[in-house]
Amino acid sequence: MTVRTAEIVVAIALALCSIGLMVKSAELNIGWIDRKGPGSGFWPFWLSAGMLLSCLLTIYRWFKRITPESNSSELYISGSTLKVVGTSAASILFLLITTQFMGIYIALFLFLLIYLRLIGGHSWALVLSLTICLPVFIFSLFEWGLKIPLPKAFTDEWFYPVFDLMYAQNTAGALAAFKAPIVSLPIFGVLAVAVYWIREYFSKRRISSTDSSSRGATETATD
Repeated sequence: MTVRTAEIVVAIALALCSIGLMVKSAELNIGWIDRKGPGSGFWPFWLSAGMLLSCLLTIYRWFKRITPESNSSELYISGSTLKVVGTSAASILFLLITTQFMGIYIALFLFLLIYLRLIGGHSWALVLSLTICLPVFIFSLFEWGLKIPLPKAFTDEWFYPVFDLMYAQNTAGALAAFKAPIVSLPIFGVLAVAVYWIREYFSKRRISSTDSSSRGATETATD
């Protein structure tokens, strides 16, 4: 299968999947509910609509031969590429299975740890930064901001102090919830990540400035 053939096959398959998801999501409320936020079908429907639009754009560019992929007659996938794709697919399957038994947050933490470190070979600084910050971001976006609960499996009770903080009626209630490790540790973790990368940024700037000064002094001495 060539790259050109693979592009149109995948685009059509994803377009059909998008239509199916839109039809299924339309069985739920896809609008905005007053004082509650988006309906249960809102995000699945409109994300599927966006994916369908992207697929149609890809199909259009394929017929017009606009992109390099739509003109390529090269082999679509080699042995080495298949290994990478297979490993990635296995990692995603691991994420889906562990989500059922451990909840999305532990599963996502383990997935990022394995995928970024063992498969991606990234530095521990980047790996730990993402494994700490991404679950916190997802919780804040979906469960706090959009009020959409995500699967937690047996860890559901662990999050009770977090919900106490979210719905605290006064400062005393918020401070009491903050004492729970499930609340305080992620916050301190995100702050530690922010401090680390800020220090890294200014450290690199200082080194760059020192190198520039050294080169300038050397050039002046040479002249």
